[in-house]
Amino acid sequence: MTCEYVFRDVTDIYSRLFNHRAAIHGLANNFVKEFEERRGESDHVAISRTLELVTDCRDRAYPVTMKDLDKNLEELSNALKTSSQMCKRIMQDADEKKVDWLESQRARRKHEWGEFMSVQRARKDRVDTDYEHFVKNLHSHYSELEEKLKGGRAKVL
Repeated sequence: MTCEYVFRDVTDIYSRLFNHRAAIHGLANNFVKEFEERRGESDHVAISRTLELVTDCRDRAYPVTMKDLDKNLEELSNALKTSSQMCKRIMQDADEKKVDWLESQRARRKHEWGEFMSVQRARKDRVDTDYEHFVKNLHSHYSELEEKLKGGRAKVL
């Protein structure tokens, strides 16, 4: 008998700890009651208005839209093909003009490079000439100093 009482107590404790159906059911009923009291007829009016809008769209707007779409879709498709062909032609013309433009720019840069190199060669020649002149002046100056030293030594001895 004692096992039976222990089992009942454990089962009762278990159901109190883990069985929340009654509490959840009460909370749900309370929420529904408060929701209905607060909202009243506004939800019913909003749902009725939404139903009217959906019915209007289904019965009037959808068929008109589909009819217009069927009528204009082929025209739109043809216009799209025509504009696509025109774009391709424009791109081909641009590519041809681009090739000509690239060639002219390449020739202009080649000419500018040649002028730049001739200016640099002239500068290099001028620097080389100045350098050689400076080296000759230094060489003659030190030669004169060496001569004076040799001449001065002979007089002293």
